[in-house]
Amino acid sequence: MTAPDRPTATRRPGALRRLLPAIAGHPRAFRGTLTANLLGQLGGLTTAVLGAALVGRAVAGVPTPVGVVTALLGALVAIVTVATWWEMYVSHDLAYRILADLRTRVYDAITRIAPGGLGGRRSGDLATVALSDIETLEWLFAHTIAQLLTATVVLGVGTALAAWIDPWLPAVVLPAAALITVTPWLLRRHADRQGAQVRAATAELTADIVDTVHGLRELTVFGALERRRAHLAARTRQLGRTQRRNAARAGLETALIDALVAAAGVSAVLVVLDGIRAGRLDVAAGPVALVLAGAILGPASQVALLLKEAGTLRAAADRVDALLQAPSPVPAPARPVPAPADGEVIFDDVHFGYLPDRPVLRGVSFTLRPGETVALVGASGVGKSTCAHLLLRYHDPGAGRITVGGVDLRDLDDADLRRTVTVVPQDVHLFPGSVADNIRLGRPDATDAEVRAAAEAAQLTPFLDALPAGLDTPTGERGAALSGGQRARVAVARALLTRAPVLVLDEAAANLDAATEADLAVALESTGDRRTTLVIAHRLSTIMRADRVIILDGGRVVADDAPEQLRGRGALAAAVRGDAATAAGRPA
Repeated sequence: MTAPDRPTATRRPGALRRLLPAIAGHPRAFRGTLTANLLGQLGGLTTAVLGAALVGRAVAGVPTPVGVVTALLGALVAIVTVATWWEMYVSHDLAYRILADLRTRVYDAITRIAPGGLGGRRSGDLATVALSDIETLEWLFAHTIAQLLTATVVLGVGTALAAWIDPWLPAVVLPAAALITVTPWLLRRHADRQGAQVRAATAELTADIVDTVHGLRELTVFGALERRRAHLAARTRQLGRTQRRNAARAGLETALIDALVAAAGVSAVLVVLDGIRAGRLDVAAGPVALVLAGAILGPASQVALLLKEAGTLRAAADRVDALLQAPSPVPAPARPVPAPADGEVIFDDVHFGYLPDRPVLRGVSFTLRPGETVALVGASGVGKSTCAHLLLRYHDPGAGRITVGGVDLRDLDDADLRRTVTVVPQDVHLFPGSVADNIRLGRPDATDAEVRAAAEAAQLTPFLDALPAGLDTPTGERGAALSGGQRARVAVARALLTRAPVLVLDEAAANLDAATEADLAVALESTGDRRTTLVIAHRLSTIMRADRVIILDGGRVVADDAPEQLRGRGALAAAVRGDAATAAGRPA
């Protein structure tokens, strides 16, 4: 297996800036971070200046009240210690509060665009955004913003004091401080590109690992574990290469900054020595002048080191912002209308395609009446599941409309839509927990008796009653402790618990044996006097239990009749094998 192509990422100008307002939600914590950092920085500067003054006076032989100065230094050290501890506490408290808010916003964004807007995304990539990319932003909120502001203040104070002692000192040190500060800016393009590559490579590797874990059974069955291991090794090497390039650039920045600091420090020493020789400075003021030179260079160096991480921060912010700003494929209604009590479903001249030049539905029209079970039949790829997805409003029609109880689906808010239309999918997902927990997902406020009634209707209780834990039986990871048929019945029970007036069964009987399918059909009939049921199926026994059968082909309805009538003229078999002419009753 060859190494995969290097992942790329699209820069989103202003992504980092759009995330900064998240601080506004925690003004107290930010003020505390700023105050503690400023107190610690100024306290540290004052301590250094006072200590330098003490040394200078001692060298110059000037009498000094050592006890008083020592007590003052001790107090300052205590203040700096407490301020530093407090700054670490409040800055991380602020950062993790903001990260929690961002994760909630990311979850809301996924909910808003799912599932139609997630078609091009991998689950591992989404997990990387929600976990790793947001965690990377901790550096921005805990170690960057307040520190940049306080470093600017300390730089200003140090410059003013240095100019007061010797005007030549800031004249020499400030240009070096400016060069130190702009060094990350000069290398910004490289930092952005390499940061984006690191985040993208991390996301690719994470997504591949998640896919590997989920597909271990298939990889084992087909002897592909070694090939998959080689693929993951290639991804890991790719990530290592991008990380090394990023680290090399960061190391170069650090080396340049250190060289500038060293050169500026030597220059400051020379200026101080010249000042003492020329009489501009007292000997006692020399150490203080050097400390103040450091007060200029230190904040500049701190700013540069903080900005050194900007490429990685911008890359993480780009990925988070891209998800937060992703448009919803189904916009919320401006003025929602109440959910209908009637479950009549009408597809009115519906057109739809996942791609602009590849239509799937071409003017589909049919009606599903309350209390009726209708089977939607056709060969694979004719648009059966697309009809179900449109009814669930994963997408909106390109033309035409779909109504339930006379209400256009686009006029229902999401909560009312989910209470009106529910689905039993072919690919059932169960969460770790008990069977009862997974059934109650359909209606969290359901009583134990209602959960059990739904389980009985779905033909689950004969299996569960034979187990010690009954409904509290664990399902395992992704339902691994249950068979395919048992998982399908849990999904049916979950759907029945919602009491939605419209039920969509998307190949729900595919994993059931014939006897269980028959029992389930009887249970659905007994619990759904006014429920509208749309069944998507290929199994003839399922189709024959429907009140009506609608046959799709070529994106259009080609037949709509009772199953006995369609079977009698061979239309059902023709529809499944894709013979549109015979299914429509036309000569082949």
